[in-house]
Amino acid sequence: MSSFTEKNDHMPEMQQNMTLLKEIPFFSTFPVKALKLIAFVATRGSFSQGDLLYEEGDAPGHAYLVLDGSLILTTQGKITKNTVVQRFTEGDFLGSLSLFCCMPALFNLAAETKATVLTLGRTQFSKILTQFPEIHPLSLKILFKEIHRWERTNISEAAPSCSTRIGITAL
Repeated sequence: MSSFTEKNDHMPEMQQNMTLLKEIPFFSTFPVKALKLIAFVATRGSFSQGDLLYEEGDAPGHAYLVLDGSLILTTQGKITKNTVVQRFTEGDFLGSLSLFCCMPALFNLAAETKATVLTLGRTQFSKILTQFPEIHPLSLKILFKEIHRWERTNISEAAPSCSTRIGITAL
């Protein structure tokens, strides 16, 4: 068991999920009742090295919290088989946009090593948004902050040689 989940080993799974979710900025400002429901509907899954969570073109409809192991985001190249775009390790949360809308994935997501993830589906999250409408603006605020951070890191700072560095904020 990883150090990320080890400290919660003695707690029931739902309580562990709630504790983990509170540490994720996306969920950190949610009311306790909503967070409890999210912790209840979230599922844990184990993946072996090489298992695909989704493929390019799929509409995954899930967000993932890596509990242990690592996941890789890859893209199919014209010459190379797969190019690693990003690695996700213990404590990384990904796929929050998938909780709001259905969109085809531009990448493949696979287990790089044996991995355990906490998964939340769009359908469950949408029902929770209906029950707790106050979390909608909270989640959008965090999502927009994350988009801004991503844009700053990946476009403004990381790609100074790219002359067409317009990011999502220009949409």
